[in-house]
Amino acid sequence: MKTLKLLIFCLLAISLSISCKKSSLETYTGQNNIYFINKISNGTYIPVQYGMYSFGYVDPKITEAIFPLVVTTTGGKSNQDRPYKLLIDPASTMVKGRDYDIVNDNFAIKTGQVSDTLRIRLHRNAELKKENLNLLFQLESNENFSTSMNSQEIGTGNSKYTAYFTRFLLEANDIPGAPDFWDPAKSVYASLVIGYLGKFSGLKFKLLIERYGLNLEDLTAPGYVPSIPSIFGWAYGTKSYLDEQAASGNPIMDEDGKPMELGIYVQ
Repeated sequence: MKTLKLLIFCLLAISLSISCKKSSLETYTGQNNIYFINKISNGTYIPVQYGMYSFGYVDPKITEAIFPLVVTTTGGKSNQDRPYKLLIDPASTMVKGRDYDIVNDNFAIKTGQVSDTLRIRLHRNAELKKENLNLLFQLESNENFSTSMNSQEIGTGNSKYTAYFTRFLLEANDIPGAPDFWDPAKSVYASLVIGYLGKFSGLKFKLLIERYGLNLEDLTAPGYVPSIPSIFGWAYGTKSYLDEQAASGNPIMDEDGKPMELGIYVQ
């Protein structure tokens, strides 16, 4: 009986060992999906389907800008280039050659890679001073990639909306308008921002960007709100700078031709 129990135990141990070895050798067998890069919010992947660039906040001497757009995949790497299918909606208002070019237009996930970065060159021209122009990208399936990871429902109730992994809308202009967080019509935090930074002006915004090395893409992203410590720091730091320049006989002038001022909380 002892011998029989020992034999059964050994057979079970061998069986378990074989099972574990088989499991450890399994590889990814799902679909290779192609999609635009996303972000993680509260542990959930959320599609990033919109980007904005404005020449209105940069030096007039700058006539071009590069907007990077990352395309990535599920699944493993490959030992050869894998072309993917990228279409531009004909309803887009940007005109190729006049408003934009794609620097690397050989759309492929390169050997040993799982992502590709499109480099969209934006041209500063008179058209961008009139209104926002847009460029709508659409990823589609081909022999290398699927688009079954297409969309995701975000939010609940009346705030629920569908976000797409396979679509990306890029807008550009040359209009120095207020970012969302500084616009009372777009943000409930705008009154606080105005109380510290004062009335919006393109020159003031440009000064903040240059002095504090701020990222224009982040600042102008829809719904972006800077932290309260950041607002305090920008306001008091800029106030000190303006006072120093005025005391040295070099007052910083705003767009209205008057000395630049900040909000009522830092006067």
